[in-house]
Amino acid sequence: MKKSLIIILFAVLAAVAGFIYFTKDDVVFSKETSLYKAVPVTAPVFVEFESLRVIPTENPIVQELAGLDDFAWLVEKIKETDLTIKGDKEIQNDLAKKPVVLALDFIGEDVLKPLIITELKSANELKGFEKLMEKLLNVPVSAFQARKYDGARIVDVNIEAGKKSMHYCAVDGLLIISPDPILVEKSIRQLSSQNITDNSFFRMVNKTVTGQSEISWYINHTRFPELWANYLNPTTQSEVNEFGQTIKSNLKRAVQGIKTYASWSELDMSFDTDRISLNGITAADDSLNNFLAVFEGQEPVSCQADRILPDNTSFFISFTFANKDLFFQNLEKYFEHSAAYFEREGRLKKVREGLRDESRTRLKALVKDRVVAAITSVSGQAGSSSSLFIISTNSENESRASLDEMLQNYAAGKNIEFATLRSGFKAKDGKTYSVYSFPYPSLPGIWLGKSFGFAEARYVTFWDNNLVFGNSQETLHKYLNDMIDETSLYRNKNYIEFKDYNENRANINAYVNVNRIYGMHSTLFNQNISKSLSENEDLFRKFDALSWQVVCEKKIYFNSINLRYSTRPKTEARASWQSDMGSTIGGKPLIVINHTNKSSNEIIVQTEDNQLHLVAADGKQVWSAPIKGKIMGEIHQIDYYGNGRLQYLFNTSDKLYLLDRNGTNVAKFPILFKSPATNGVGVFDYDNNHKYRFFVACENLKVYAYSHEGSIINGWAFDKTSSIVTTPVQHFRVNNKDYIVFKDKSKIYIQNRQGLTRVDCAARFENSNNPLVLNTDQIAKIVATDQSGKVYYLFFDGKFAEKKTDNFSKNHFFTVDDVNGNGVPDFVFIDGKELIVMDENGKELFSEKLDNTLLPVANLYSFSGRQKKIGVTDAEANQIYLFDSNGKLHDGFPLSGNSEFSIGKLTNAQLNLVVGSSEGSLYNYILE
Repeated sequence: MKKSLIIILFAVLAAVAGFIYFTKDDVVFSKETSLYKAVPVTAPVFVEFESLRVIPTENPIVQELAGLDDFAWLVEKIKETDLTIKGDKEIQNDLAKKPVVLALDFIGEDVLKPLIITELKSANELKGFEKLMEKLLNVPVSAFQARKYDGARIVDVNIEAGKKSMHYCAVDGLLIISPDPILVEKSIRQLSSQNITDNSFFRMVNKTVTGQSEISWYINHTRFPELWANYLNPTTQSEVNEFGQTIKSNLKRAVQGIKTYASWSELDMSFDTDRISLNGITAADDSLNNFLAVFEGQEPVSCQADRILPDNTSFFISFTFANKDLFFQNLEKYFEHSAAYFEREGRLKKVREGLRDESRTRLKALVKDRVVAAITSVSGQAGSSSSLFIISTNSENESRASLDEMLQNYAAGKNIEFATLRSGFKAKDGKTYSVYSFPYPSLPGIWLGKSFGFAEARYVTFWDNNLVFGNSQETLHKYLNDMIDETSLYRNKNYIEFKDYNENRANINAYVNVNRIYGMHSTLFNQNISKSLSENEDLFRKFDALSWQVVCEKKIYFNSINLRYSTRPKTEARASWQSDMGSTIGGKPLIVINHTNKSSNEIIVQTEDNQLHLVAADGKQVWSAPIKGKIMGEIHQIDYYGNGRLQYLFNTSDKLYLLDRNGTNVAKFPILFKSPATNGVGVFDYDNNHKYRFFVACENLKVYAYSHEGSIINGWAFDKTSSIVTTPVQHFRVNNKDYIVFKDKSKIYIQNRQGLTRVDCAARFENSNNPLVLNTDQIAKIVATDQSGKVYYLFFDGKFAEKKTDNFSKNHFFTVDDVNGNGVPDFVFIDGKELIVMDENGKELFSEKLDNTLLPVANLYSFSGRQKKIGVTDAEANQIYLFDSNGKLHDGFPLSGNSEFSIGKLTNAQLNLVVGSSEGSLYNYILE
C-alpha cells in the first residue's frame, strides 16, 4: 500500500478516533440506516465498525501487519492520537463513542478514495471534533474554510501548505469526512435521493447483521469488479484457440465479467490468533441474472475434491450439486441472459459438429455431482502452470465408452485413425493407462463459465470413476502416479490442519495455497502490487492458505472465508521424486559419486529394518542389501584399489564392512571386531595414496587401528581410554604434523600416528556427547564443550581457553564454524526445541525455537562465497529447516522430512536436497 493512501486513511480515521476508540466504556450499537443513506450507491465496498475499539490491535495478525513500513507509520500516528486525546480532557469528554462506516468509492474512472460517515448529535460534539482536527492536523480552526453546498455547510482544511486537504460536513445528524471534496458532495446529494437502503437485496443481507457483528463488510457486486480491476495486471495477451479464433485476454477487463455473480454480500469479520474469518450471506436473484442463482434449490454436498487432487495443488474450485438436472437447467438459463450467450453457443456448436454429438447432453450425462478445476505446479510464468479439470462420473466403464464414441466420431470426421488419439502410459503400479488427446482444450470454460476457463482440457484419462483432463500428457502422467502413491491433497498435513476451519458440505469450494501460487504475483497483479508483494514476501507468505465456501440453503447463500496466518510461513516445495524405501530411514541419506557415470550421482541410505539401499539420481533403487545391525556413524566412500572405482566403508557394532557399487563384499571384509564397537569408524589416508587406516573404539576401552587390508596394526601403541568413546576417532593435520584425536567422558586424547601422546591437554572437564571439531580460523585449535555447553579452545601446545556461553542441558548438540563468513568462529547449539547461533564471544547471532524437540544434530552447508546455512530437523512434525546466518529461512522451507538431509548435485542440472520422510519414503527436492 502506498504511503499517500495510508496518510489519507489516517487523517480521516484520526478525525473520528475520539468518538470511538480511546474512551473507557463499551457501547451497545443498534444499527442505524441513516448511516447507510449517505453511502454512495456507486461505492463497491464499505465496512461498518461497531466502534474502532473492535479492531484488535493486540492480535498477533494485526501486529504482524504492523511490520510493514507504512502500516507501522499508521500505528505510530494512532498512538499520537491517543496521547492527544488523553492529554485534553475537554476533547475526551465532548466526544462519544459512535458507530462508523468507512466507504471506498471512485473519483473518475480508477481513483479510489475513502469516505467516513458517523453520527453527530450536538454542537458540542462538533466543537470537540474540530478541536481534535486542529491538534492532529496542526492547522488552527480559524484557518478552516466553510462554504455552502446544496443547503449544507462543507468545511475545507488545507494540510501541508495545500498539498493535501481534508473536508467534512455536519448534516442531518451525520458527520461526513473525506480527503476528497467530491465524495463529501456526492454523499450530501445521496441523502436526498435514492440510496442503498432502497435496494431490497441490500436490506436482505443487512437483516442478518446481529449485535455480535463488530466489523461488517458490505460488497456491492455490480461495482466490486471495478475495485479489483485496479490491482490486476492490465497486460493483454493473445492466443489462437482450437477454432482458429484469436483470443485476447486481459485480467483487468476479464474481472468485469463477475459483475453478474450476485447483488449484495454482508460478511462479518473476526480475528483469531491464527486466522481471519469472514462469514455472512449473499443475495442473488435469477431475475437479475445473477450467477449464484444457478445453485438455487441445491442441497450442500460433501466436499471431496481434495481426495482426487494431488498434494501439490496450488488452487482449486469445485461446484457440487445434489440435483444435477436442476443445476444444468439453471446454468443454461443463466447463459441465455448473459452477454456471452451467442459467443458461447457458437463455440459449443463447433464442438458439437466436431464430435458429431450433442456435447452438452453427453457431458451432462457423464457428471455425477461434482466438477473440479485446479492449478497444480506453478513456475511463476504465464501459461506455464499445470492445470486439471475433473468430472466425477457414475460409472467409469460407461464414461469410457461415451468418451470413446465421441473421439471416434471426431477421428472419422477428420479422416484420421482413432488410435492416433490414444497413447499408453505405464504408471508406478505397473498398469498401463490410456491417455487420449482431446481436441477442445477450452471446453471447461465454454461449458461451465469463466470460473473454469483457466483449465485446459488437452488430454484426458480416467482415475477411480473420475474423468480427468489435463493441459499436457506430463500433467496426467504425474497425476496418475500421485494418485497411485496416495499423495493426495487430502493427505497433505498442512491442508489437513487448515481444513478443520471449513464446512464439511458446500456447493462452491475454492482453496488457494498462497505459498505455492505466490510466484504468480507478477502475472496476476499490476506492477505496484507485485512490487509490494516482492518487497514484503516474508510477511505475506505467513498468510499461507485461503478458502472460500458457499452453502445454499432455501435461496439463502451462506459464505465462509478463512485466511490462515502462521508465525512461520508453511512454504512447500514439491519433491521432484520420492522413492518408497519400505521402512523408515534410519540415518542421513548421503549423496555419493557414481564412478561409472560421474554426471549422475547416487544416494546411499540405511533404513530401520537394516537394509542398505543405493538409489539412482532418478529415484530408482539400484540395489538393497541386508546389513546385520545398525550402521554407526557415517558411510565413507573410498577408492580401495586406487583405480577410480569407489566402495562404501562403514561399521556396525560387530563388524567393519566394505561393499562395492553392486552391494557385494570386497576383499576379506567384513571384519569381526574383538569387542563391540562404540563409535563410527574413522578413515584416514595419511599420504593420499589410497593406503587407508581405519580406527574404531570398542567396549573393552581399546581403540583399534586397522590396516588397509583389515588387519590390526601392531605399531599402534595406544592402550586404553578411561571410559568408552562414542564419537569417531579423527585425524587432524596442522603445520605438517599428524594428530589422532578422540575423547571419552573426562579426557581428550591427542596422539601421534603410533598412538603415543603428542599433546597433553591441560584442560580438565566432563565432555559433552559432541564430536571434537578442528577450527583453523585465526589460530588452529580443537573445539569442544562440557556438559553445560561451556566452550573450550584446546591449542596444540597444550594450553586452552574457555569461552563463555549460555547454560545448556547435558544433551545439547554443538559444532563450530565461520557461519557468517567474517573469519571468526561461530558456535551452533541445539538444545531441545531451540537452535542458537552465537559468535565466539557469546553474542547471539540468532535463535529459533520450533514446535518440537529437534534432532540433536545441525548440518552446515556452503552455498556461495563464505556464507553457510544451517540445517535442522523437527522429526515429530516431519519438517526440515534451512537457516542463513541471520536466521532467515531459505526460500521454500520448511520442507517435509524427518531425517538429517544432504545437499548436493545428483546431476549437473541443479542443486538437490535428499531427506527421509515419516512415511518411509526418500524425497528429492530441487533447491533454487
